[in-house]
Parts: sequence; structure tokens; C-alpha cells
Amino acid sequence: MPTTTASPEGSRRYQAGRRVTLFAAGINLFLAIIKFTGGIFGHSQALIADAIDSSADLFSDMAVLYGAREGSRAPDSKHPYGHGRVETLVSVFLGAVLLATAAGITLSAAQRLLSGDLLVPPEPATLLVAVIAIGLKEWIYRYTLRVGRETRSRMLEANAWHQRTDSISSLVVLLGVGGSLLGMPYLDPVAAIGVSVLIARVGWQLLWQSVSELADVALSRDRVAAIRAAIRDVEGVHDLHLLRTRQAGPDALVDVHVQVNPHISVSEGHRIAEHIRERLIADLDEVSDVLVHIDTEDDQSFERGRTLPLRADLEQKIRSTIAGLPSADEVKRVQLHYDADRIGVELHLPLAVTTDTRSAQALAEQLCAPIRLLPNIAEVAVHFVT
Repeated sequence: MPTTTASPEGSRRYQAGRRVTLFAAGINLFLAIIKFTGGIFGHSQALIADAIDSSADLFSDMAVLYGAREGSRAPDSKHPYGHGRVETLVSVFLGAVLLATAAGITLSAAQRLLSGDLLVPPEPATLLVAVIAIGLKEWIYRYTLRVGRETRSRMLEANAWHQRTDSISSLVVLLGVGGSLLGMPYLDPVAAIGVSVLIARVGWQLLWQSVSELADVALSRDRVAAIRAAIRDVEGVHDLHLLRTRQAGPDALVDVHVQVNPHISVSEGHRIAEHIRERLIADLDEVSDVLVHIDTEDDQSFERGRTLPLRADLEQKIRSTIAGLPSADEVKRVQLHYDADRIGVELHLPLAVTTDTRSAQALAEQLCAPIRLLPNIAEVAVHFVT
């Protein structure tokens, strides 16, 4: 049955994100009210534009809360990789909202700028509103960014930079209002257009990054290089290839093919793979899951080894080939080693079938000679075990 329970890490991330987003929502509500009031009564188009942006921020904060809650849910049968992409979808939505908001502000300010009779100088009190907005927005930016980095939430980090853009917007408003009070009333709508450009820039970046994430774009080059270096540093790893990475909300997923010694046991190969997984998750904060494929060769060329027989057919052929030879019925185990287009064979016999080293060598040669003539056989060895 699907579960909606958040994982411990997801729950911690959600609680931290919820707390900071509620703080931001409260501040944005307060700023929207005083900006609208100050803009209307103070005759400042730029301040009204900034108020619209703060209202959009409030709306965005609610979307962030939803994304943080849903994205923190643990994996279930329908979402085996978790729900991190919910945060990505919310980020796409936020980017689109910001672009639409910027377009509306630009249109309104341009109409006012082209209508000279509408250019009414703002009141000095609007300067105080802009100063308050700058201070509060800068504080919430720093707080949200810190929590976003601590919880590895790109959505929160994006929201933090949105808050920082708002403080810059308020600074632009401050300059525009100040210029208008000095006898240049056209600076107020020009400042409004400047605010919209900043909003559009953040919206586009957020939208582009989120859409890229949905398209499974790889992690940045430096992160991929760090992953590659960490894998190569694991004991037993000869080489690696087909390294693939992708982002899923706050988490990164890694797939990789790793080459190891073809003669080690399956269990040792599995342990190397588990060590790689554990190390990447421990050393790289954003990595949450790693799929390691153990190879004995570079299998990027899929034609290599494709026609080689599997165990059942090959072992039957080997046993029928040596049938009738001395001690052939005593073969306990046939070990196969696939290497590119060739196969190595090991025969394991009980030590009791030989009396001395010379007889053991003679028996081994008798068994190996016909097997070497089989197609695709690279080498044959006989081991006498207790």
C-alpha cells in the first residue's frame, strides 16, 4: 500500500522549510499592505508595482509550503524515487508566475510613462516604506537561504533569491521615488519597469533550471567530477563509465558502471558496489541514492560478448566434452569467467583423486586439452580442493 508518511530526513526538511516560509509569508503580507497603502496615498507607481510583487510573493510562499510538504513524503509504490519532483513542479509554477507578474508591471508602467499627465510626483513618506521593505526583505533572504542550504532544498534557495531580488526591487523603488521628489517624476515609472526586469530575470532563471531538472539534465560539471573522483578512490575499482546523474528536487540520483577484477567473487563485487553507494551518500550532501552496476570490462560497446553462451549451455557442453576421461565425473564445480569475447574456465575436483603432483598435472592436462578447443574458450585451469 502507498504511504504518505515522510521520511525522517524529509520530515526535518519540511518542518524547517515550513517555519521559514511562514515567517516569509507574514512579512510579505505586511509589506504588501504598507506598500499598497503607501503607493496609493503617496502617488508612487513604483511602490505599487513593488506591492504587487510582494502579493505575488505571498502567493508563492503558499505554493512553496505545498511543495515542501508533498516533496518530503517518503517513496511509495507509485513514486519509488520519492516525491522530490513536486518541489520542481512548484518551482516551474513560481517561475511562470514571476514572468507574468513582470509583464503586467511593465505594461502598466509603460502606459503611465507614455501618458505625461499621469506622472504625479510621489510623497516623501513613500521613502520610509521603501527603506522598511529593504531591511525586512534582506533579513528574510538571509534566513531563507541559510535554511535552504542546510536542508538542501533548491526550492527554498530559489525562494530566498526571490526575496533578495525583492530587496533590490525596493532599492530601485527608493531611487525612483527619490529622483521623482527631486523634480524628475518620470523616474518613478522607469523604476517600476526596472523592478519588472529584475523580477523577470529571476523568474526566467527559476523556470529554466526547473524545466532542465524535469528533463533530467546532469548535475554541474564540478559535482560530476567530485562523484567521479570519489568512485575512483574506492579500493577495488579499476575504472568507471556510463556515469549518469540527475536532480530530483533536493536530491541527486547517480547511476554508474564500475569495472573490477573479473576474477573476484560476486559477493566481493557486491561489497565494492555497496561501499561506493555508502561513500557517495555520506560525502556528497545532495546524493540520496546510487545505482552501481559491476562490470568486469568496459561494456559501452554492447556488441562485445553478446553471443557468448550462458552457464547452462556451456557447462553442459564442457561436461559432455570431457565425458569418459579420468575423474571427469568427479568435477564438483565449473567456474566461468567472462572477459570481453572470451571465457575462462576453472574445474574444481576433490584432492583425493590425485596421489602426487605429477599425477595431478597429468590429469589436469587431460581434462584441459579438449576444452581449449571449444569456441570462445580463452584459458582452462584445474584446481584440486579439499
